[in-house]
Amino acid sequence: MRYLQYKGLIEREYKKSLKKIMYEICVEKGLNASDGAKSLGIAKEIFVYWRHHYRFERRQLLFDQTVKELDELKDLYA
Repeated sequence: MRYLQYKGLIEREYKKSLKKIMYEICVEKGLNASDGAKSLGIAKEIFVYWRHHYRFERRQLLFDQTVKELDELKDLYA
């Protein structure tokens, strides 16, 4: 199966968009790649790809938060 086929399967099963599902697993529950993939019933490689695509890795979230805070400071002092 291809990534899009897995995406359709997961979205139909959970009746949510894949982004919302990945947000719940990665951010709210804080599961790692192995546990997240196991909870969805997919291969770890696919889970890691989706997590990277939606920027839900811890360091990506930290980077995005830092950029957002810098933009707010820039607006404050500009």
